Amino acid sequence: MRQPGTRRPGTTQSTPHRTRPPLHRAAAAVLALGILPAVLSGCSGEEEPESPAATVEDGAALITITDFEFTLTGAVEPGATITVTNEDNVGHTVTSDEDGIFDVAVGPGETVTFTAPDEAGDYPYHCTPHPNMVSVLTVG
Repeated sequence: MRQPGTRRPGTTQSTPHRTRPPLHRAAAAVLALGILPAVLSGCSGEEEPESPAATVEDGAALITITDFEFTLTGAVEPGATITVTNEDNVGHTVTSDEDGIFDVAVGPGETVTFTAPDEAGDYPYHCTPHPNMVSVLTVG
């Protein structure tokens, strides 16, 4: 018979079991408090404002670059502001085929603006690093 407080050879002494509050309850409470304002703000019924890059004023134009292609909203007024949004993960340019008319660089995910030529006409343009990307800006 063993004496109280002694252990058998080759066994380890166990630590008395302590009761702790369940961690999952505390974590759930913290998580709920952290996301509750975000969830409630999405339920306000108000629509999110449009991104400034997606807003085009009268007489202005929007050129979007996606998957190495230009998309243009249409003809623009002479001297209009043109917004270029690059949705690709590489940089591009919007460069007129005729030197000196317009040439802007737009990095990945960036938006830039430039001014359309003052004279009506068709202005072919391209991307300098990707010469297969071509389009035409119509000013009229």
